Amino acid sequence: PRPAPMAERLAEGSRVGRFVVLERVGAGGMGEVFRAYDPKLRREVALKVVSVSRRDSASDGHDDLRVIREAQALARLTHPNVVSVHDADVVGSTVFITMEYVPGRTLATWLHDERP
Repeated sequence: PRPAPMAERLAEGSRVGRFVVLERVGAGGMGEVFRAYDPKLRREVALKVVSVSRRDSASDGHDDLRVIREAQALARLTHPNVVSVHDADVVGSTVFITMEYVPGRTLATWLHDERP
């Protein structure tokens, strides 16, 4: 059986670690992104949750480690056009990266709106 889409499992009010899910923002090749609230630091964040269907149970945690390493590399990057990475963690079988939440349009919407 195929795992349920992440949006079905992480509805409004669900928790990932200390973060409270507010809404699903989008999805891509690696998983889904949710707007969430960090009660400890009292701010909104973006949670990028790696899709369970993309993770290989035979990887012995190597996929988790790869995601954490990618987050570490991104956390060292500072640029006005790149969101800040705050954290990366594994909670149960959920791998996630916590990032700065930047409200706005999706790339697809922006491209559609900018066409002549």
